[in-house]
Amino acid sequence: MKSLASKKVCLYGLLTAAALLFGYVEYLVPLNFIAPGIKLGISNGVVLLLILNNNYKSAFLVNICRIVLSAFLFATPFSLIFSLTAGIISTLVMILLNRFKGFGVVGISAVGGAVHNLVQIIVARLTVGRGVFFYMPYLLLAGVLAGAAVGVLVWLMLKKAAKIKFLKFN
Repeated sequence: MKSLASKKVCLYGLLTAAALLFGYVEYLVPLNFIAPGIKLGISNGVVLLLILNNNYKSAFLVNICRIVLSAFLFATPFSLIFSLTAGIISTLVMILLNRFKGFGVVGISAVGGAVHNLVQIIVARLTVGRGVFFYMPYLLLAGVLAGAAVGVLVWLMLKKAAKIKFLKFN
Protein backbone atom coordinates (compact mmCIF):
# COMPACT_ATOMS: atom_id res chain seq x y z
CA MET A 1 0.00 0.00 0.00
CA LYS A 2 1.38 3.39 -1.01
CA SER A 3 1.89 5.94 1.69
CA LEU A 4 0.03 9.22 1.74
CA ALA A 5 3.33 11.07 1.32
CA SER A 6 4.20 9.26 -1.91
CA LYS A 7 0.71 9.92 -3.27
CA LYS A 8 1.16 13.64 -2.53
CA VAL A 9 4.56 13.70 -4.23
CA CYS A 10 2.99 12.11 -7.32
CA LEU A 11 0.04 14.50 -7.30
CA TYR A 12 2.19 17.60 -6.91
CA GLY A 13 4.58 16.34 -9.56
CA LEU A 14 1.65 16.01 -11.94
CA LEU A 15 0.35 19.45 -11.00
CA THR A 16 3.80 20.96 -11.57
CA ALA A 17 3.99 19.21 -14.93
CA ALA A 18 0.54 20.53 -15.86
CA ALA A 19 1.52 24.07 -14.86
CA LEU A 20 4.75 23.70 -16.84
CA LEU A 21 2.80 22.51 -19.88
CA PHE A 22 0.45 25.48 -19.60
CA GLY A 23 3.52 27.72 -19.30
CA TYR A 24 4.86 26.24 -22.51
CA VAL A 25 1.57 27.00 -24.25
CA GLU A 26 1.90 30.60 -23.00
CA TYR A 27 5.42 30.70 -24.43
CA LEU A 28 4.05 29.62 -27.83
CA VAL A 29 1.44 32.40 -27.83
CA PRO A 30 3.51 35.59 -27.63
CA LEU A 31 1.63 38.71 -26.61
CA ASN A 32 4.63 41.05 -26.74
CA PHE A 33 2.87 43.18 -29.35
CA ILE A 34 0.70 44.51 -26.50
CA ALA A 35 3.59 45.20 -24.12
CA PRO A 36 6.77 43.31 -23.25
CA GLY A 37 6.27 40.50 -20.75
CA ILE A 38 2.52 40.03 -21.11
CA LYS A 39 1.38 36.41 -20.86
CA LEU A 40 -1.95 34.66 -20.52
CA GLY A 41 -1.18 33.33 -17.05
CA ILE A 42 -3.02 30.03 -17.52
CA SER A 43 -0.35 28.15 -15.58
CA ASN A 44 -1.47 30.11 -12.52
CA GLY A 45 -4.77 28.23 -12.67
CA VAL A 46 -3.06 25.20 -11.14
CA VAL A 47 -1.78 27.31 -8.24
CA LEU A 48 -5.22 28.87 -7.83
CA LEU A 49 -6.79 25.41 -7.56
CA LEU A 50 -4.41 24.56 -4.72
CA ILE A 51 -5.14 27.84 -2.96
CA LEU A 52 -8.89 27.33 -3.23
CA ASN A 53 -8.41 23.91 -1.62
CA ASN A 54 -6.54 25.64 1.25
CA ASN A 55 -3.39 23.76 0.29
CA TYR A 56 -1.12 26.78 0.66
CA LYS A 57 2.26 25.11 1.11
CA SER A 58 1.69 23.05 -1.99
CA ALA A 59 0.60 26.13 -3.93
CA PHE A 60 3.96 27.73 -3.14
CA LEU A 61 5.88 24.55 -3.91
CA VAL A 62 4.19 23.90 -7.25
CA ASN A 63 4.47 27.56 -8.25
CA ILE A 64 8.16 27.83 -7.36
CA CYS A 65 9.00 24.58 -9.15
CA ARG A 66 7.05 25.69 -12.21
CA ILE A 67 8.70 29.12 -12.28
CA VAL A 68 12.23 27.76 -11.91
CA LEU A 69 11.73 25.06 -14.54
CA SER A 70 10.02 27.48 -16.93
CA ALA A 71 12.82 30.02 -16.62
CA PHE A 72 15.45 27.44 -17.51
CA LEU A 73 13.41 25.78 -20.27
CA PHE A 74 11.64 28.66 -22.00
CA ALA A 75 13.25 31.91 -20.88
CA THR A 76 16.49 33.12 -19.35
CA PRO A 77 17.91 32.77 -15.86
CA PHE A 78 17.67 36.58 -15.62
CA SER A 79 13.89 36.37 -16.06
CA LEU A 80 13.84 34.04 -13.05
CA ILE A 81 14.39 37.07 -10.80
CA PHE A 82 11.23 38.74 -12.13
CA SER A 83 9.03 35.66 -12.22
CA LEU A 84 10.06 34.15 -8.91
CA THR A 85 9.63 37.37 -6.95
CA ALA A 86 6.29 38.14 -8.58
CA GLY A 87 5.10 34.54 -8.28
CA ILE A 88 5.83 34.30 -4.57
CA ILE A 89 4.25 37.63 -3.70
CA SER A 90 1.17 37.17 -5.90
CA THR A 91 0.64 33.69 -4.44
CA LEU A 92 0.85 35.14 -0.94
CA VAL A 93 -1.72 37.83 -1.83
CA MET A 94 -4.09 35.26 -3.34
CA ILE A 95 -3.79 33.13 -0.19
CA LEU A 96 -4.65 36.14 1.98
CA LEU A 97 -7.64 36.99 -0.20
CA ASN A 98 -8.84 33.39 -0.06
CA ARG A 99 -8.66 33.43 3.74
CA PHE A 100 -10.86 36.53 3.99
CA LYS A 101 -13.69 34.85 2.05
CA GLY A 102 -14.81 38.20 0.66
CA PHE A 103 -13.43 37.46 -2.78
CA GLY A 104 -14.60 34.92 -5.30
CA VAL A 105 -12.43 32.82 -7.57
CA VAL A 106 -12.41 35.46 -10.33
CA GLY A 107 -11.59 38.29 -7.92
CA ILE A 108 -8.73 36.39 -6.28
CA SER A 109 -7.27 35.52 -9.66
CA ALA A 110 -7.66 39.05 -11.06
CA VAL A 111 -5.94 40.62 -8.05
CA GLY A 112 -3.24 37.94 -8.25
CA GLY A 113 -2.59 38.81 -11.90
CA ALA A 114 -2.40 42.53 -11.16
CA VAL A 115 -0.08 42.01 -8.18
CA HIS A 116 2.14 39.70 -10.24
CA ASN A 117 2.62 42.37 -12.89
CA LEU A 118 3.02 45.17 -10.35
CA VAL A 119 5.81 43.27 -8.58
CA GLN A 120 7.51 42.62 -11.92
CA ILE A 121 7.44 46.36 -12.66
CA ILE A 122 9.00 47.07 -9.26
CA VAL A 123 11.73 44.48 -9.84
CA ALA A 124 12.32 45.87 -13.33
CA ARG A 125 12.62 49.37 -11.88
CA LEU A 126 15.26 48.13 -9.45
CA THR A 127 17.22 46.26 -12.13
CA VAL A 128 16.63 48.15 -15.38
CA GLY A 129 15.62 51.71 -14.55
CA ARG A 130 12.75 54.16 -14.52
CA GLY A 131 11.64 53.69 -18.12
CA VAL A 132 9.66 50.60 -17.18
CA PHE A 133 6.98 52.66 -15.44
CA PHE A 134 5.69 53.50 -18.91
CA TYR A 135 4.44 49.89 -19.14
CA MET A 136 2.66 49.90 -15.78
CA PRO A 137 -0.86 50.76 -17.02
CA TYR A 138 -0.66 48.13 -19.77
CA LEU A 139 0.72 45.45 -17.47
CA LEU A 140 -1.80 46.16 -14.71
CA LEU A 141 -4.71 46.06 -17.14
CA ALA A 142 -3.34 42.90 -18.74
CA GLY A 143 -2.85 41.33 -15.29
CA VAL A 144 -6.41 42.06 -14.24
CA LEU A 145 -7.90 40.83 -17.54
CA ALA A 146 -5.75 37.70 -17.80
CA GLY A 147 -6.25 36.96 -14.10
CA ALA A 148 -10.00 37.33 -14.45
CA ALA A 149 -10.00 35.04 -17.49
CA VAL A 150 -8.00 32.41 -15.60
CA GLY A 151 -10.37 32.83 -12.66
CA VAL A 152 -13.39 32.23 -14.89
CA LEU A 153 -11.75 29.10 -16.34
CA VAL A 154 -10.94 27.76 -12.87
CA TRP A 155 -14.45 28.61 -11.63
CA LEU A 156 -15.98 26.72 -14.57
CA MET A 157 -13.67 23.80 -13.95
CA LEU A 158 -14.55 23.71 -10.25
CA LYS A 159 -18.24 23.89 -11.08
CA LYS A 160 -17.87 20.91 -13.41
CA ALA A 161 -15.57 19.05 -10.99
CA ALA A 162 -18.09 19.41 -8.16
CA LYS A 163 -20.55 17.36 -10.20
CA ILE A 164 -18.11 14.49 -10.55
CA LYS A 165 -16.54 14.76 -7.07
CA PHE A 166 -13.09 15.47 -8.48
CA LEU A 167 -10.20 17.79 -7.57
CA LYS A 168 -10.06 17.26 -3.83
CA PHE A 169 -6.40 17.67 -2.90
CA ASN A 170 -6.52 17.26 0.86
